[in-house]
Amino acid sequence: MRFLRKELAKLQPVSRLAIELGAATMLAFYIVGFVSRLSAPVTANYINAITLYRGCMEAAPASFAAGVCAALLGDLMLRKK
Repeated sequence: MRFLRKELAKLQPVSRLAIELGAATMLAFYIVGFVSRLSAPVTANYINAITLYRGCMEAAPASFAAGVCAALLGDLMLRKK
């Protein structure tokens, strides 16, 4: 854990923000998915609610990975030699 914090401290501020936004988006997807899953039995269309749940569960890790990729690219472009 210390190693990860040490490496994150070396990143540019924009790169850290990209990772934080990716994690926040992932958390939002998980929350929407779980709310959809919990409310599915009482909705008018059960299949649409479960489809939304599955879509959110698939998109959450991808959004975090996109944030990490953006952070790495941003750090490479902004880092001075």
